[in-house]
Amino acid sequence: MPEHDYSRLAGNGATCHIDRTVPIGASIVRDHVSPLRAAGSLAIAAGFAAFIGCAPPIVLDTASAVPDTTATADKPPTVELRYFPFSPTVSVVAWRAEDADFGLRTWVRRDGSLVRDHRLYVGTYFEPWVRSLYLAAAPPRQFEMTGVSRDTYACYFGKCSPFETIGVRIPDEFLREIRDSVAVTLYGRDGRELTITIRRDLIDAYLTAVDSVTAEMRRRF
Repeated sequence: MPEHDYSRLAGNGATCHIDRTVPIGASIVRDHVSPLRAAGSLAIAAGFAAFIGCAPPIVLDTASAVPDTTATADKPPTVELRYFPFSPTVSVVAWRAEDADFGLRTWVRRDGSLVRDHRLYVGTYFEPWVRSLYLAAAPPRQFEMTGVSRDTYACYFGKCSPFETIGVRIPDEFLREIRDSVAVTLYGRDGRELTITIRRDLIDAYLTAVDSVTAEMRRRF
């Protein structure tokens, strides 16, 4: 199989082209063809065979996220894998089901390494002045801002994440060491502040997906 070619992964010589999100976790994303519903542990390849007509390129390990006890009445977080055939990376995007204006994202290379830690994103349409924020911290820890970026495929996969976002670089070790929800405050030069609470259930679901993708990419490399 050629490098980066995710198109020939179905059994019995079948060919498939994955150009949409492979949804994982308890929150399943609506596909262009038909919706699916599931709950509990991460979906695996067999569960998607009928969904897309062939096995998806990323087979996720089964794992259970530790729920945030303060959010038992809420819907589970949404977690998406985004990639195209021959793509050198797989993007993992996660947000709270009821609010896509902020969330977590990273890119995993084909050798299983992260492109650059994790990105807490905040939609700039959340508040227009968000574009001017220049500093982020979860005291006493300070984080690097990654500036404004645009995602032309934000709605391509059926469920929209923000088209334009400002980002905060969250180190991998920090995200794994914390044992509870964490509040990150973004500061502007005009004295404005925006505090984003990343809940534990979102962190758990996101890291479970990242680890599953990383393990699978390393196995294939």
